Amino acid sequence: MSSFKRVGEFLVENGIITEDQLRASLELQKDNPQTAIGQVMVTLGYVSKEELIMAMEMYMIATGTTTDVSDEWLDQEEIDSLLDRIKTQK
Repeated sequence: MSSFKRVGEFLVENGIITEDQLRASLELQKDNPQTAIGQVMVTLGYVSKEELIMAMEMYMIATGTTTDVSDEWLDQEEIDSLLDRIKTQK
């Protein structure tokens, strides 16, 4: 948990997306740098918004990160719910 892991790498390692899907998402994100990588993956149909929220929860638990990893396009209620679940699991 001391080593930094990017969200995309985490998703590939946990079988949520493929390496090819990550590459395609990152390529598309280059043209839209203000767009969060998770939003790109949902737009491309690689994951649903619900799957992404669950994956972010797994990421936050695995990395011990509780801020700045949830995509800005998630509404505040979803972010608060995600953070509450993380806190109760510690």
